[in-house]
Amino acid sequence: MSEPDPRKDPRYRPFRAAAYGLYIAVVVAFCLAITISVTRSVAAMTPEKKPLSEPVLSYRECLDAADELWSRLESERERLVRTTPASKVDRQWMDFRTTWFQRLREREAQCALGSRDRVDLKEVYLQLEKVADLYTIHAVQYAGEVGSVVDALHGAFSTARKNEAAGRF
Repeated sequence: MSEPDPRKDPRYRPFRAAAYGLYIAVVVAFCLAITISVTRSVAAMTPEKKPLSEPVLSYRECLDAADELWSRLESERERLVRTTPASKVDRQWMDFRTTWFQRLREREAQCALGSRDRVDLKEVYLQLEKVADLYTIHAVQYAGEVGSVVDALHGAFSTARKNEAAGRF
């Protein structure tokens, strides 16, 4: 008969159980801390919907407001790729996104989107919100994955232009 594995000594079973328990408790606490932090961050960046406010804007005014919000969102997205340093784009986008969403929520409250005759208008505002969320993902990915490479490219251009101006070539 083979000898029992010394690493599985039954005398140490309570200590192993305590170590596993402590490990699981630390992992759970860490995961909860991350989850709470992300939830708070997202909540801070996305203002809640506001109650209906008076006076209610006309259908045309609401559509024009949505168009203006779309124009601002699109122009900021276009500016994203021209921002230097590119690796900081996500922070700038988050600042813009927060103020943009506050304006969106104000317009939604003024437009009575819950009424039956404004279903099409409600869809416009829902699509605006979806696009803003996708642009946020784009900004974070751009800053994290592409930003450092774009910054290096700008640096290479700058160095090449300096060398050309210095007459080295």
